[in-house]
Amino acid sequence: MDPLPVRTEQFTLEDDIDDEWAVRAETIVNEPSDEEEVKAKVEDARRKLIEIYPDANTEDIFTEKNIIKYLRSANWNVVDAMDMFLTSVQQFKDFLPFITAGSPSQLEKVWSKKLVWVSPKRDQWGRRVLIFRLGRWNPSDFSVQHLYTATFSLLQMISLEAVTQVAGVVFVADLQGFGFKHLKALGVEELRCLGSFLSGGFPMWFRKLHIVNNPRLFNMLYSILKGFLGPRIKDNVQFHGYQLPTLLEAVPAEILPKDLGGQSNDADIDLSVETLKTNEVRILAIMEQLKYLSL
Repeated sequence: MDPLPVRTEQFTLEDDIDDEWAVRAETIVNEPSDEEEVKAKVEDARRKLIEIYPDANTEDIFTEKNIIKYLRSANWNVVDAMDMFLTSVQQFKDFLPFITAGSPSQLEKVWSKKLVWVSPKRDQWGRRVLIFRLGRWNPSDFSVQHLYTATFSLLQMISLEAVTQVAGVVFVADLQGFGFKHLKALGVEELRCLGSFLSGGFPMWFRKLHIVNNPRLFNMLYSILKGFLGPRIKDNVQFHGYQLPTLLEAVPAEILPKDLGGQSNDADIDLSVETLKTNEVRILAIMEQLKYLSL
């Protein structure tokens, strides 16, 4: 497929894919072009979910849009989509404190540090790009639970975008400043949770994980994290060290912050967070549904 122009695209949570992206979806996620086949797969998935959760409110939880989200994250394989759904529910059971530490409007201490955001510009393949400045996080300011919850909430928001369900997400982890205080704050459970996020516990394709400004100390931590990464992401991790030019070859400068050699500004950084706060009620409702199913 031909690359697309890098362009700003508002975070739209209701729109479906247009004709251009319908064609791309056939190639990228094996999306059926026949409407009857789509309906058949959606109904098959819904029946399987109702069998697993017979007491759930099917009208609210097993909606067509929600089921399609999981089907796209599994290349329209119904069995794999059900596994993805069950893993998402299990994630709430296993890591509840890491993903429910506060609502978006209660996480201002995280947002004010500008540690995590999603660029409003899609890359040349239509993918969203999430910037995660782990090295700038001071564990004495707030807990890793708050940092993870902020990140998880942003991911929940963009997982509702139809184009993102198809194109996927690129994760850029900036480790500038990473030190022993971070090593001490990130134990096995924290790494297991992060591995779950990236490896299939979330209905989204993480197309690439770029790690930049990584000191040797982080490389030690990654040797543990790697054990929790599944094949969906393990083979798509690229270490750049302190070589910003190689990062810029992979991620357009328009998307990256200036300290990573890019051109984005504070308005770009703030837009995804403000959109998340505006849609807080909806995002929290989705999280409550998964939490309910995990009980």
